[in-house]
Amino acid sequence: MPKSEASTPAFRLLQRSAIIDKVPPAGRAGRWKMDPGLFRTFAVNGVIVDVAGGFLRDREGREIALRPQAFDLLKYLLENAGRVVTKDELMQAVWPGVFVTDDSMVQCVRDIRRAIGDDSQSILKAVPKRGYRLDIGAADTPSEPARWKWTAAAGVLGLVVLFAAGAVWRFVSPAVEDPSDGVLPSVAVLPFQAIGGEADVQRLAGGLTEDIITDLARFPEFRVIARNSPDVYESQPANTTEVGAAIGAGFVVGGSIQLQADQIRITAQLIDAKTGKHLWSDRWDRPDKDLFAIQTEISEQVSNRLGGGAGLIQEVGRVAAHRKPPSNLNAYELYLLGTEKLEQINRADVKEAIRLLNRAVELDPGLARAWVELYHSHCVAAGFGVDPESNRRLAADAAQRAVRLDPSDAEAHAVYAMSLADMNDIERSKAEFDAALRLAPNQFEILTFYASSASSFGEPERGAQLVDQAILLNPSYPLWSARIFADAYFMVGRYDEALRLIDRLEPKNYNPRMWTFRSAAMAALGNAEEAKLSVKAALKLFPDLTIEGFVNSRRYTDAERKRLIETMRFAGFPPCAMPDLLTKFDQPERLPECVRN
Repeated sequence: MPKSEASTPAFRLLQRSAIIDKVPPAGRAGRWKMDPGLFRTFAVNGVIVDVAGGFLRDREGREIALRPQAFDLLKYLLENAGRVVTKDELMQAVWPGVFVTDDSMVQCVRDIRRAIGDDSQSILKAVPKRGYRLDIGAADTPSEPARWKWTAAAGVLGLVVLFAAGAVWRFVSPAVEDPSDGVLPSVAVLPFQAIGGEADVQRLAGGLTEDIITDLARFPEFRVIARNSPDVYESQPANTTEVGAAIGAGFVVGGSIQLQADQIRITAQLIDAKTGKHLWSDRWDRPDKDLFAIQTEISEQVSNRLGGGAGLIQEVGRVAAHRKPPSNLNAYELYLLGTEKLEQINRADVKEAIRLLNRAVELDPGLARAWVELYHSHCVAAGFGVDPESNRRLAADAAQRAVRLDPSDAEAHAVYAMSLADMNDIERSKAEFDAALRLAPNQFEILTFYASSASSFGEPERGAQLVDQAILLNPSYPLWSARIFADAYFMVGRYDEALRLIDRLEPKNYNPRMWTFRSAAMAALGNAEEAKLSVKAALKLFPDLTIEGFVNSRRYTDAERKRLIETMRFAGFPPCAMPDLLTKFDQPERLPECVRN
């Protein structure tokens, strides 16, 4: 190959992306060799399994939805096709360090059989008392699609002439994901640009890119494109719409790092790869002495702003779902719209959230995240006094289903932990929360949900600290989290902060708990008249709200119970619960004046 061609940006891009393993000398006919570690593709019963890309496609090229754990299981079985793989081996490969039941594996096997059309169970076979064997015959070796088989003479020159850097990927990547087809959205993190050339800044850029990829990968609401795909755009300008189309990403995250005098400046942005529209951007200026100390802080802030139920990526998905006729909504879109309704935190919207989420799991019973949100929805409904016993029972069932379906989902463990806490199974609840923190130690939702139960574990101070950490990670925290934050602050006597958070809500968002904390915090701060007015408004909506009823509604430490009784008395709440309510509690806590009467 002439030296001038070998130095073109397009050829350098091909070399860096590991597409070319060996290029034959100029003038000699030959075939480009693909790096099998980068593009491993299997054909199973007519279904294409792209191991590197992390997806399946049917004969028509349409993507087949498969949950991450099921895909990992399929990948391991493909790598060990033709032999019996024991259940213990599969557990260690797919769920390392996480305790799961056989139900999780069985559900994944069902999902795989459905995806590859193996109704007869002749391809993925269960071997009694041993494990599973994947029999795909001669198709168990990576296939090399015809569109990747080029001669060097035609291929090199054609690519160099016709395609610039990003466009090369259109030849070697799978069909580009259509965001409207119902699959999870995908995100690519481009290497952060180090402006300048200082070695420290370059190392920080690389480390920050890695951290953001790692943190985003913990969110099951979207797929993160494998690191080796965006890496080809390092040290060169990238057109985000071309990048997105080339590597099948719906969203692109990028940024830059620059050293200015004694300051380090970091910028980050999220871009809609289809339209090129900037959806979000932020900037951090820090002293250069904190060069690497801020790496973790910023990666956590970026990932929490983009991921999670209130993250920007789900917000974009909701907007798109609103544009579709209700009859055409798929399970994932129904899940998005259900979470949107839930976040309004009022009776009418939570009822609609339950309807939408129930429809989502009817269409896709394996959608673990929909079961997570159903747990939250039933809990909120119960908190508003809507058929409390039934909704709590349904919430518990949804939490259990979520963690069985996806044991690697930190939020599934968190809702299961909250469900166990509701049943006063404190030891198991804490163990589940600890599992959630191991899976996602710096995820906003996990910290927030742990804070909601910390007082039940006898850790009220830790609950308040987790709230401080969550707010630092996501200063634009969603409305629903303000209720949890207020609860945690109240329990350590930070009444002014609790009241400030509650006042961010509207009265329609108040359940009995928020009315109680609002009134009691006012009384504790010496605002007796305002507290009495608040109690009057609360009793108008919830006439059965009493001190005894409230302190028995969940497990409290002695110190917390004392705090609640004192502040609720100051506020003017009725002390004694009705006898029929007390019968619902095991060994209810009684006030002296109520026992005498």
